[in-house]
Amino acid sequence: MGILDKKLSLRNRNKMIVGVWEDEDALMDATSEISHKGIAIHDIYTPYPVHGLDRIIGVKRSKLARVAFFCGLTGLILMTTMIYYMYVIDWPINVGNKPVRFTPSWIPVMFEGMVLCTAYGMGFFFFWRNRMLFGVKNDLLDERQTDDRMVMAVELSDSINEQDLISTMKNKGAVEVREFHHGVQTVI
Repeated sequence: MGILDKKLSLRNRNKMIVGVWEDEDALMDATSEISHKGIAIHDIYTPYPVHGLDRIIGVKRSKLARVAFFCGLTGLILMTTMIYYMYVIDWPINVGNKPVRFTPSWIPVMFEGMVLCTAYGMGFFFFWRNRMLFGVKNDLLDERQTDDRMVMAVELSDSINEQDLISTMKNKGAVEVREFHHGVQTVI
């Protein structure tokens, strides 16, 4: 699997049941109950972080920290190489009888280069991983999921009782429950 996770995409999915909530406490209750029934939740989309949801649905820790480390290491190596080349090989000047090797004056430049590469690298990989690059169509189940609604998507399989799932969602405070099948949504 590459860094661009195809499992997060909503395209070419089987039939899904989509629930829409207004209240995060009701969403947490519904998520707990659905997870305790053994139903795997595809994803939950919220306009702001709802703490605790990731543990309930079993989301693993992000690998963005590893990407940040390697981007920072790349920046450190690039800056050290650049300074060494300019200061020692290309234009060696003996100023004040300083040694032509690593000196503490190199540290700020190396640090800033490391920070620069980390910031740009994390930004690039974040947008790439979340499919937010130019020209990539958004996967939105509900236009309001970026404003004030919370959306839960459950991909149906043979072992899931669809009517039980729909009634659980409605009983736990879902404002709307819809069926999503090959890009077409139907209100239930």
